[in-house]
Amino acid sequence: MATLIATALLVAAPLAAPRAQEEPALSAAPAAPAAPAAISFTQRGVPAEATAENGVVARERALANGRRAAWERIASAAGVTRSLSDAQIESMVSSIIIEEERTSPTRYTGRITVNFNPSRARSYTGGSGVAEGGGSGGGSTSGEGAAGRPQGPLPAASTVEMVALYGSLNEWLELRRRLTGAAARLDIVAISTDRARLRVGLRSPPGVAAQELAVQGITMTPGSGAPGDAWRVGLAGRS
Repeated sequence: MATLIATALLVAAPLAAPRAQEEPALSAAPAAPAAPAAISFTQRGVPAEATAENGVVARERALANGRRAAWERIASAAGVTRSLSDAQIESMVSSIIIEEERTSPTRYTGRITVNFNPSRARSYTGGSGVAEGGGSGGGSTSGEGAAGRPQGPLPAASTVEMVALYGSLNEWLELRRRLTGAAARLDIVAISTDRARLRVGLRSPPGVAAQELAVQGITMTPGSGAPGDAWRVGLAGRS
């Protein structure tokens, strides 16, 4: 009888399940380093504002302010703290596109797109940045470059000093727009309400360039020969 009871207890007792082998805890994989934020060399919607003694000077100062503001965006994204001069910043800019603008006799207010030359800008950002050029935007194109032009400096066959003559801000803007489209490079040395002293990189010798500019509605004639006045330019038909 005792044997039967012992057997029954053995049968009724649940079999102890074998202890499951504990799996080692999975260690967290090291987080991948975050990719650096892309830096665009085309900065859109940049404010450009300035007040000066006349509208022409106000516009030039406003565009200089806009170029600096655009560069500061890039420098901040790249972690660059080096301070640059206006000339250094301008040397990196391949074109400016006017998105919108308002002018008055002494003030210029606008919003612009600034396209930087990637290779030049990278020399200041330590190689960071994403090339992006030819930004689009409404409005006219400023003298710093035209939409659709190749980015970066174009070869110049000769560099000449010119005096640009004009009678109004709009006349100067149109003259500068045409000159920029026809020349390899255009630098403003000095400017006033009715004239500007320019240093222009021509894509052909001056005699040939004068004929090419005539097609663009620009007259190019010999100047006084004084320093900075080797040639004079203006819109054709200007009274």
